[in-house]
Amino acid sequence: MRSWLVLTLLLLGACAPLPSSQETSADRLVFPGGWVEGRWVHGEVSFPLPAPPLDVDAVEDRIEVLFPYVWQSYRDGELTERHDLPAPARALRARPQPLVLLEDGVFTPEGGRRGYPARDAVRTRDGVYWIDDEGLWFERERLADGRFERVLAAGDEVVALARDHALRWPGERTLELPAEWFAADAAGDLYLLSPDGVHRLDLEGYELGFYPGAFEDLAASSDAGVWLLDEGGGVRHLDLRLEESW
Repeated sequence: MRSWLVLTLLLLGACAPLPSSQETSADRLVFPGGWVEGRWVHGEVSFPLPAPPLDVDAVEDRIEVLFPYVWQSYRDGELTERHDLPAPARALRARPQPLVLLEDGVFTPEGGRRGYPARDAVRTRDGVYWIDDEGLWFERERLADGRFERVLAAGDEVVALARDHALRWPGERTLELPAEWFAADAAGDLYLLSPDGVHRLDLEGYELGFYPGAFEDLAASSDAGVWLLDEGGGVRHLDLRLEESW
């Protein structure tokens, strides 16, 4: 009888699903106000998602969550809005106005899919600014030539970031950037992540602060401060002056 019970338990164990590799502690994303680990959102309110997301961002009291073919909005842990996407998604930009980067274009709730071949994009009240191998564009008009990696909205301006400099629009003014930066966000000033740490630059290019360390990603907003993901998967929160909040 005992041997039968042991055999039964072994068979049940063999049939049990293995833990998903998508839900390891290393799978973390930071956003302004918190972080996501696996399918759990942690911030002022903690709540589960249907699955681990591709990307996450936040604006005011909304958390925007991106899955391969679905974009969802949450308030206080409750699903408030859902958009089915017409093509596979790549990234989400919630600020200043929400937009999804698709594999073959961009998507907005009001305009649907637009076939811009965007490496990155940002949406303001005026419309969609985006970058590709040729330069900076506003909708279908090319504004400036250059090879840019990231585009951000900073106040009333748009900033297109190349490897060693940034272009401010309008005005076409340029500023130098820290060497080897690989992640960036804007919260009044520019916050850039390099192998040495986090740099805070004003829109004239002057460095206002630096926080040393080895980090993998950052997210920043005027109301939530700066959120960092370190190489070990830990999360660190700084204020906009790059001083530790906790």
